[in-house]
Amino acid sequence: MKTTLYDTNFYRQREQKLDNLQYEIDEIKKRVDAIEQEIIKTKRIDRLFTFQTKIDGLNKRTIYKVDNILFIGSLMYQRFPTKKLFSWSEANEYAKELKISGYGGWRLPSIEELEQLFTKTAQRNSKGDSYFIIKDFVNSMPKDAKFWSSSEENEHYAWVADFNMGYDYWRHKNSRYHALFVRDIKV
Repeated sequence: MKTTLYDTNFYRQREQKLDNLQYEIDEIKKRVDAIEQEIIKTKRIDRLFTFQTKIDGLNKRTIYKVDNILFIGSLMYQRFPTKKLFSWSEANEYAKELKISGYGGWRLPSIEELEQLFTKTAQRNSKGDSYFIIKDFVNSMPKDAKFWSSSEENEHYAWVADFNMGYDYWRHKNSRYHALFVRDIKV
């Protein structure tokens, strides 16, 4: 028996195959979502244990505020993060032209440099919003406090610090997040 273009069995089989493929795609998406949720849970636990030494070390450091800059260790942090949303490449380009208190040479911080700002417990700002970031930044945080880092996962993804939730993860470089720029202190 020959299959023709007008054969209804052929179209039914085709539709069934497409439905099965869509079902498989949906199942894969569900598994990916479940894995991402597991990663988030694990990072929350990691934050409680791994970041503790970083947080304790940071709490022993002196933080200086001068104009629009916070001096923490060997870095100058932009004191008032940019409210603008950037793709990862836009944030890197923006940093090249940035001048704060007469200083140039700003850049996106590494994920480790952003992790230094995490706190173990949430800090509340004057509006009652809470963030997992040191108190010096709490009142200048945007509502959705997710910030790009310079750390890349691969050519398409880079790490983001989420100060609303208190952990980091990687996202597609075309996504739009805030940027908090840093500058190395030259001694």
